[in-house]
Amino acid sequence: MTRRTLIGSAAAAGLMAAPKRLQYMGTAGPGLGARIRWMGKQWDIVEYAHEKGLGAAHTSLPGDLDPAAIKKLRDQIERYDMRLTVGLRTPRADADLAKYEAAVKAVSEMDGRVVCVHDPFSGRRYEQFKSAAEFHVFDAACKAAVRRVEPILRKYKMPLAIENHKGWRSEELAAWVRSTGSEYVGVCLDLVNNVSLIETPQQTMDILAPYTIFVSFKDVGVDFYSDGILLSEVAFGDGLLDLAGIVARFQKKDPKMLFQLEMLTRDPLKVPIFTEQYWKVYDEKSPASSRDLAMLVGWVRNHPPKVRLPMTAGLKPAEVLALEDQLNQRCIDYARANLPTLA
Repeated sequence: MTRRTLIGSAAAAGLMAAPKRLQYMGTAGPGLGARIRWMGKQWDIVEYAHEKGLGAAHTSLPGDLDPAAIKKLRDQIERYDMRLTVGLRTPRADADLAKYEAAVKAVSEMDGRVVCVHDPFSGRRYEQFKSAAEFHVFDAACKAAVRRVEPILRKYKMPLAIENHKGWRSEELAAWVRSTGSEYVGVCLDLVNNVSLIETPQQTMDILAPYTIFVSFKDVGVDFYSDGILLSEVAFGDGLLDLAGIVARFQKKDPKMLFQLEMLTRDPLKVPIFTEQYWKVYDEKSPASSRDLAMLVGWVRNHPPKVRLPMTAGLKPAEVLALEDQLNQRCIDYARANLPTLA
């Protein structure tokens, strides 16, 4: 009898406990980029999350809203007793509203298993725009888009989570959410994105916690380079965040809060805060204060990396995949061992 057969027989006999299911933790595609490229477009993140013992996933609907594919997804999450957050681009024009409404209707009919639709809206503000004026034009268009879809969200009782995706500083995003006057507009809170916009993670959490619908869950390492700050996702426990405290804080707000793992495996992100161009996307209407800059620089200085920040430069695709799989599994194992309320 082979070792594999022995293991299977032991599990079947109940001699090996199945891994503890993390019903309040899921996973998201951005942290699985190498696996998606390796497996191809037909790779199924819901199946992956289920196999990893996670209770949720962040996914999207088929672009053509094929009824058979949507039914398959609905049946899948019911069979596995899972929940979803669903990426859905907010339409920028009236002509796209009908398709958007069809998508919102579809996710609203998944037996309450879709927590929200999600839109990051922006890229990295300091790379996407050359001036504050460009940012303000974009800002106005995004706010108009949310006003346009709010009646649809309200009609189907489906929240929209706007991610703090390196576009808006936390005060700006909070003000945007409040300005909608809608219980169906809130935030996907990425714990570390706003480091790139002159905020510490604690500052970001304190401002956006009241509006948070779900958490983009990660740990972080930071360091300096010649033009600014290096920002890197790291395996849980290797970074600077009090993950247990964060989980407790957001579960107090919502005992069923989802924490979607986003362990991006890449070279550290360079945030060029010591360059002139970086500051051209801020002005008196959208400021980043000298106080916040001093707090952030002090935070980075006082929190050197615990471990070497992950790097993928020079690695072959198979090596990147192996590293990505390793880091994601370490996060899942850490959560099982150290974050019991996620189970």
